Amino acid sequence: MRKTELLDKYARDGDSRLLLARVLDQWQRAEQRGVPTHTGFLSPAEQAVSADLLMAAAPGQGILAGGYPDAERRLWAFLPDWLEEDRLAPYFSSVVLSSVCHLRKPGAEIYRIALRELGVEPGECVSVADNIKRDITGAKEAGIGCNVIFRSPEKKHPVVFTEENRPDAVISQFTELLDLLPALN
Repeated sequence: MRKTELLDKYARDGDSRLLLARVLDQWQRAEQRGVPTHTGFLSPAEQAVSADLLMAAAPGQGILAGGYPDAERRLWAFLPDWLEEDRLAPYFSSVVLSSVCHLRKPGAEIYRIALRELGVEPGECVSVADNIKRDITGAKEAGIGCNVIFRSPEKKHPVVFTEENRPDAVISQFTELLDLLPALN
C-alpha cells in the first residue's frame, strides 16, 4: 500500500494523519538511508494508532521504546535493513538513542539507561560502537562486560589504542558478531 492509501485508511482526523505521516517518514528514512531513526515521544493513544499503521505498512520493523520499562510515553525506533541482512535484528530488544535521552558519550549515563531498560547487569552486556574516542571510555566506565569496535572499510586511518579506549575486539563487518559471540547463534 502506498503512503497516501495507508494514511487514508488509518488516520482518524487531521492530527492523526500528520502523526502517522511523521511515523512513516521515520520508518522510510531508516529504510532508505540505512541509519537508525525514531519518532518523538508518543502518548498511549498515539502509540496505538501508529502501531496499527505499522502492522500494515512495516510489520516487525519498529521497536516501541521508552526511557524505562513501564514508561507511559514511548517512541518508535526503526533499525535499518542491514541489521536484518546481517541476521542481527532479533538481538535488539531495546534501542537507546542519544538524541532522545539528551545524553552524549563518552558519559556513562547513556549506557546505564540501556542497562535499566534491559534489566541486566553491565557485565552481561556487549557494546558495539564505531568511535574509539567516545564510545569505549563511556562503556568501560559503565562497567560493560565486552566492548567491540566496528571499523568500516572506508575508515582506514590508523587508530591508537590506549588502556582507556582499548576494545575487547575490532570487527569490520557486523556479521563477525555472530562468530565473536557464539551464544547469539
